[in-house]
Amino acid sequence: MMIHHVLLYRFKPGIDRIDEHLATILAFRDNTKGLLTLTCGRNIAEGYSDRFTHGFVMTFASRDDLDMYNRSESHRRLVEGFRTDVEDKLILDFYSP
Repeated sequence: MMIHHVLLYRFKPGIDRIDEHLATILAFRDNTKGLLTLTCGRNIAEGYSDRFTHGFVMTFASRDDLDMYNRSESHRRLVEGFRTDVEDKLILDFYSP
């Protein structure tokens, strides 16, 4: 069963490396085992939700693939790179048939 890994982020005001962060995430498309799809972008739900500025959706073939990604060195580096620029985040994982 596929699993979707959804991440919502609010970057701190004045951060000028957002495009760099997005490019770093998109680079996972070609080198992450079990990653079926990956997309990300700026929140365009004006008037409905301004808590988060950006969203990311990653779809993995299995829970094992997501767990392997979360334990990987490349994921650890990604988290470290984001840590100082992110003000708030929400992570949601769910299965779909």
